[in-house]
Amino acid sequence: MSREPYFDNVKAILIILVVFGHILSKIIYESEWVASIYLFIYLFHMPAFVLVAGYFSKTIKSHKDIWKLVQKFLIPYFIFQIIYTIYYQSMFGDDVEFSLLTPRWALWFLISMFCWNIMLPFFRKFQYGFLFAITLSLIVGYLEDVNEWFSLSRTFFFFPFFYLGHLLEKRHFDWLKMRPYTIISSIVFMTLFIVVWFYGDIEWRHWLYGRDPYTEIMDGSETYGFAYRLFAYLVMGMATFSFLSIVPSNKLAITKIGSVTFIIYLCHMFIVKLVRESDLLVWIKHSEQYYLLFVLAWLIVFLLSRKPMVYMNYLLLGKGFKVNSESS
Repeated sequence: MSREPYFDNVKAILIILVVFGHILSKIIYESEWVASIYLFIYLFHMPAFVLVAGYFSKTIKSHKDIWKLVQKFLIPYFIFQIIYTIYYQSMFGDDVEFSLLTPRWALWFLISMFCWNIMLPFFRKFQYGFLFAITLSLIVGYLEDVNEWFSLSRTFFFFPFFYLGHLLEKRHFDWLKMRPYTIISSIVFMTLFIVVWFYGDIEWRHWLYGRDPYTEIMDGSETYGFAYRLFAYLVMGMATFSFLSIVPSNKLAITKIGSVTFIIYLCHMFIVKLVRESDLLVWIKHSEQYYLLFVLAWLIVFLLSRKPMVYMNYLLLGKGFKVNSESS
C-alpha cells in the first residue's frame, strides 16, 4: 500500500516544528518574537501529531496486538530513557535521577501512545466516547497526583485529539482540503497568529502542555480551571484543523521525511541539547539572529532522516523500529 503524500507532508512539517519548538524553549523570555512563535506552534503541533497518530491507530483485538504496542512504544521508551539519562549526566552533568516511570523530556509521547491505544477499546464502548474523553480530562486537571509520572497528565490531556483522529475517516480530510475550507482555514490560522502576536502571554503555554494541574497554573483560583482548559481545547482544535487544511497534498521536497518521523522524534534531543548548551545559542541571542534557530531545526531533521541514521536505529531497535518506520 503506497503512502499518501499529504500525511507525510503533515508529519514532516510537524516534526520540524517539534524540533524548532524544543530549541526555542530555552530562550522564550529573550524576545517577544520568539515567545509568540513558540506559543503559536504549541497551539497545534502536538494536537495535530496526536490526531494523525489516532487516525492511523487500530483497535486492539488480541494479546498479540498489545505485544506489538509494547515492541513499538515501550521497548524504545525504556532503551532511550536509559540512554538519555546517561547522556545528560555524563555529558552535561545534569542532576537527573534515573527513573523508568518519569519520562525524560519528549519521551512522554511514547508512553502516552501506548496508553492511548490501550484506552481506545474502552472508550469505543460509549456512544459519546469523545465527550467522555474531554470530560475526564477536565476532571483530571483538578487532581494534583496526576502529573508527569508515567506521563499520565499529558495522556489524559491529549487523548481527546487521539480519539477524535481515530474516529475520522479519509473523507473528512478530503473535506478539509476543499477550497472553501482551505480559504477559511488560512484566515483562521492567520488570525490566531495575529492574536498571539499582539495579545499572547508566554505563560499561556502551561495550558497547552497538558502537564500541570490547575492548582499549579491558576494560583489559588482553580475552581474554574475546567473552563480554561475547555477554551484551550477550542483554540487548539481550531488551529489544528486549520493547519491540516492548508498542508499541501502533492509531493514536496520534505515529503520523504514524513516516513521517518519516529526516529527523528527519538533522537533529536541529543542534538537539541547540544545546541541549547552551546555558545552558538548564546551568539544567536546576543546578535538576535533568531531565524537561524529554524535553520538549525531543519538541519537536525535533515541529518536524522538520512539512511545511515535510520539503519543504525533499525539495528538498535530491531523489528519494533521497522514497524514504527512504516507507520509512524
